[in-house]
Amino acid sequence: MGFGLSSFMPLIIVNRITLTFGLLFSTIVFSLATYAEEKMIPLSEYVKSQNMEDPNVLFYTSTRCAAINFRVAYQSQNDDKQKELYERSSLTGETFSQMAILVRQTTQSEDTPLENKKAAVNVISLITEEYGNIMNDNYVKTGEYFTDWMIEDLSTCSRLYELARK
Repeated sequence: MGFGLSSFMPLIIVNRITLTFGLLFSTIVFSLATYAEEKMIPLSEYVKSQNMEDPNVLFYTSTRCAAINFRVAYQSQNDDKQKELYERSSLTGETFSQMAILVRQTTQSEDTPLENKKAAVNVISLITEEYGNIMNDNYVKTGEYFTDWMIEDLSTCSRLYELARK
């Protein structure tokens, strides 16, 4: 009983298919991760290029700041060592949420307060989810959840939060 090349052909074919599928899958995952990260620019870049007196810009900025703070709260909620971070991020996220609702009530005065609240919460939820997707992808690639530009977003939001409190 010999082991010629023909006896290994099914194994070679399966391995080539597995390798091809693995490469294709990796390419797709990398492409999706890159696409997700390109959907949002750093908030500081957005703020620099926009008129912050424009209600639409203020609404978007408020929803982004609410979302990143809620994401930080989510990431820290089960860690007793980060209880203060969880509480601060939750409060800051809620403050930016209220700002977004107020701005939307100004721009969409024909909508009821409940409709404005639902719309603002929906936008915040979508952005929070997008941050989460990017964080999960980044964790797989680097072992860290937050990208550099997300940390920059938090810094931008902190500055905006302090300005709003004055």
